[in-house]
Amino acid sequence: MNSTYVRSEIRRSFRTPRYLIFAFGMPLLMFLVFSRAYGHGTLGGISVPTYVMVSMATFGAMSAVFGTGGRIAMERVVGWNRQLRLTALSGRGYVSGKAVAGFAVAVPSLAIVFAAGAVFHHVDLSAGRWAVLAASILLALLPIAALGVWIGYVAKSDNLQAVSGGIYSLLALFGGLWIPVQSFPIWLVDVCKALPVYWVAEAGREVLQGHWLGWEGVGVLAAWTVVLGVLAARAYRRSTARG
Repeated sequence: MNSTYVRSEIRRSFRTPRYLIFAFGMPLLMFLVFSRAYGHGTLGGISVPTYVMVSMATFGAMSAVFGTGGRIAMERVVGWNRQLRLTALSGRGYVSGKAVAGFAVAVPSLAIVFAAGAVFHHVDLSAGRWAVLAASILLALLPIAALGVWIGYVAKSDNLQAVSGGIYSLLALFGGLWIPVQSFPIWLVDVCKALPVYWVAEAGREVLQGHWLGWEGVGVLAAWTVVLGVLAARAYRRSTARG
């Protein structure tokens, strides 16, 4: 992986206001609103503010990682990725650089919501527990990163916003990030558990309870990572062949 390219992508990411609004601003605002609206009971064995904190932190990190697909799609439109192929940068380096930049934005996105949880709702964790919480969410986002790359190569410029926005919203909704899955019908909960985003948030919540995700969650995330990774690789090769 070309370190110069990766640093350039990270800087570009932090200079894109719209990207940062979805990764930083919206999750923070939604956390402050939802944590007040849902009160101070418990959900899933943890306090409501802490439950919402994990959901909104996951939502922000997902925005950062998934958003790389939009950047890939726009560069395809203007022909920038074709120009990069004329350089020493490999195709794998190009895609990896985008993914690393997405995860680099996801880290402060998590930190902002975590800080809000600590300041406004007195969520008190050790430094080690905060670090494990963040790492668990980031690792669980691997299938979402693959999904973003795939969308970036298959979506057309005229429907990119609708496609990516629709998928992004559905994942957040049925992943239980906006509405706790406990309020869904039983059959819909089973559908949610078949989706990767549900297990991304659960990876964080299990850490707070001193547990790990479990084999079911690991299996779902691993399966989606493999499937979406294969789809992303095929879409990249087709795009390269056409280019």
